[in-house]
Amino acid sequence: MADPIHIKIEGLDKIHKALAEFPRQIGKYFAQAGAESAHEILKEQGLKSYPPATEANAPPTPYYIRGRGTQTAHGNLNNSERLGTQFYIDSNVGGFKTEIGNRASYAQYVIGEEQAGNMGIKGWRKLWDVAIEKRDKITDIYQAWINKLIRDLGL
Repeated sequence: MADPIHIKIEGLDKIHKALAEFPRQIGKYFAQAGAESAHEILKEQGLKSYPPATEANAPPTPYYIRGRGTQTAHGNLNNSERLGTQFYIDSNVGGFKTEIGNRASYAQYVIGEEQAGNMGIKGWRKLWDVAIEKRDKITDIYQAWINKLIRDLGL
């Protein structure tokens, strides 16, 4: 697994002081920041929205029909797991972390760290690479939520 993204956030010292007094409220705000950040990452084309189709998605057989599976001369194997619909976001309030994943069995070979060489050429993006590219935007999202939390807690 890739190393986590580390984000420096100003005002966190005030949050730590309030943590004992307002743990559920703080957890809710961090979960919202994590979910908003995850949605920012997933809107990138080549993840949830597929890249443009290529020659691999058209005859002659075998070819891949998105949403159905591999088309052979004898019929379709119906082996699509619909990667674009299999993303999940888990904002663990107690652990102050957010996880983005995909339930498709082949996701690691399409958008993961084990991405097959031809997938990148076809326009599929590695989830981790997109997260790194959007680090500044993610930092801004977390900072906005922390600023809101500080205001809402009257700190």
